[in-house]
Amino acid sequence: MESMVLETAECPGTATPPAAPANDARLRDSADALRRLAHFHAEEPTPALLAALRASPAGRGPLALDRDDALQAAALVDEVVSDLPDRITRHCLIPLAVDFTAIHHGGDVRAHPTEGAWMDERFRADTAASLQRWRIGLEAELRSPPFDRLPDDHVAVELALLATLLDRGRAADAVRFLDRHPLRWVPNFCSRVATRCREPFFAGIAILTNAHLDHLRDLLGAACNMPRSGEDEADIRRRRWTEGRFPRACACDS
Repeated sequence: MESMVLETAECPGTATPPAAPANDARLRDSADALRRLAHFHAEEPTPALLAALRASPAGRGPLALDRDDALQAAALVDEVVSDLPDRITRHCLIPLAVDFTAIHHGGDVRAHPTEGAWMDERFRADTAASLQRWRIGLEAELRSPPFDRLPDDHVAVELALLATLLDRGRAADAVRFLDRHPLRWVPNFCSRVATRCREPFFAGIAILTNAHLDHLRDLLGAACNMPRSGEDEADIRRRRWTEGRFPRACACDS
């Protein structure tokens, strides 16, 4: 089984790369998209959540990205929503609710939604301590529903924390947080969900999540002069899903 080893990271707010403008519309859209995706990872699908998605489809607005993986994923999500009855009820969402439970609570797809589960046990305390440092000053946003009932290292909470950094114009910190936390494990979580879930809806959400994190890292890296290190063209193709991904081992996968 593979383990993911943590490296020493800079503390939040340190270092001096130029920050992207806080009023950059692209960053506002990214924050909005991340927050919407966080809700899909945090909450069992409800009629209200799906009705809102019907009113603001994934293929338009902040969730839309002009890249093949995101376009196909958005089309998949919107197709599922369009096939629902005009009046969306909890009863018609039972298959989605069952799959959500399998992904986030039942372990049926062996894709645990928390970072610690993807880490070697030796590094879990370090991960938790790092997340606590990143949360300093952001508790008001991260302790609001539905994130208040989730572990600090849950995928939805990490997406919400990243969105909050963008809201506050902390672009360089957002790059560091991405590299220190979500990009170490969320793409592998998304790969596992996309290849093992039963409902296409969640495959689409997983691929969209991966696409938005990947896009944001490129966007912020260019704006803050903080490029990724050690990537070649094959790495870029893999993270864009053009050649598919093989699910990575999770510590819960025993």
